[in-house]
Amino acid sequence: MRLWKILPVVVLYGLLPARSARAQLIETAYPSDVPGFDTGQGVSVTSRIQTDTAWHEIPLGAELLHPEVTESIGHDSAILAGRQPSWIVETAPSVTLNAKDTGYSVTAEASADDIRYLDGPGISDTDWTAAVGGTFDLADCAVTAAVAHLALHENDTALDAAQYDEPLSYAVNTLRLSAQTPASRLTIQPSFDLSQYEFGSATIGGVAASQAYRDRVVAEAGLTVSYGIKEYDDPNRALLSIEPDAGHYPNQTLGEPARDYAGGTVMLGVEHDLDGVWGWRIQAGAGGRVYRSSYENQFVPLMDAAVTWQPNERTTWHAALFRQIESAADEGEGDYVATIGGVAMDRELRRDLILHLGADLDRADFTGASETFITGRVGLQWLISPVLRARATLTLTDHQSSTATPFGEDVFMLSMTAGL
Repeated sequence: MRLWKILPVVVLYGLLPARSARAQLIETAYPSDVPGFDTGQGVSVTSRIQTDTAWHEIPLGAELLHPEVTESIGHDSAILAGRQPSWIVETAPSVTLNAKDTGYSVTAEASADDIRYLDGPGISDTDWTAAVGGTFDLADCAVTAAVAHLALHENDTALDAAQYDEPLSYAVNTLRLSAQTPASRLTIQPSFDLSQYEFGSATIGGVAASQAYRDRVVAEAGLTVSYGIKEYDDPNRALLSIEPDAGHYPNQTLGEPARDYAGGTVMLGVEHDLDGVWGWRIQAGAGGRVYRSSYENQFVPLMDAAVTWQPNERTTWHAALFRQIESAADEGEGDYVATIGGVAMDRELRRDLILHLGADLDRADFTGASETFITGRVGLQWLISPVLRARATLTLTDHQSSTATPFGEDVFMLSMTAGL
């Protein structure tokens, strides 16, 4: 493929525009700084930015306010409406409010992402999100509660997306609850997630196509048990995760089978807390879904693995691979299996200059069909001051499909972020 002729493959993780060419799983859309949605990836070169270049925050009594705005200009070689190239202007403001005291912490965040395609103004759109989450102590347990509303758009460069004439609007409302027992050799973490999805109408090949049949309510319960293999403070811990789930589709198309399902996952593995050099988590197991109607029931092997390696104080390597069941967009397909993997490196060239390189593989397996995206990125972030940052990113993606014509998409962006 052309991609391998251009690279070594490269990535700038977390600094890319929201509509960059990668798998648009909903997990990537939640605000990563809000408790209940944060990813907890641990220490890295980018998470321990030096004090003299760290973001400032505005004190409001005991609270801290952090507004910022990112302005970007770039070029996409394959936007919607015929895969034509277009220049892009993107504006992404956000504001975060943090409140902490003994026994609790709360974070609220609101953000927007407005993207204008200069050569395709009819497909320009604006996403926005709002979320609030907090942690507090209850009977010696750490309890987390979070809610979020996301107003987003799906384009045809996402996994399992149709060839839309313009981005498809959809909204997600989510409630998350979890608790964790006090630190000991044995810890238990129950959780509960409830999500509602609402989809708008799309136009495909000039024909209006309602996507309301994709509306759904999904409930997920969970129980994670962690056990120190040798003793209480052993960095090596055994893991057991059990997550039953169920989905209800209230707006099925007349004549189509109901898509309601019940299922879940069971994963067993081990993790090693980051010790300054290594940190890793490996879980493997199986998941399945059983449908009310004639869709083919799912039962597949699953995994969740992540590794962090810090060979020195200026370099961090990350690698991850996970496999999970996702709800399919096509009415004739119940669900599909998503396999997402990647490797990336953060390198502090100077204390104010960070290079990030890496590659991603995103694959969707349907009944008798598949899609595969191979993405490489390179980016450079300049920490100019505590109130100003600049970055440049280049993303190269090959889109391969067993049912559609393959195509490539190249995105280059220059961005400036100002914040207080």
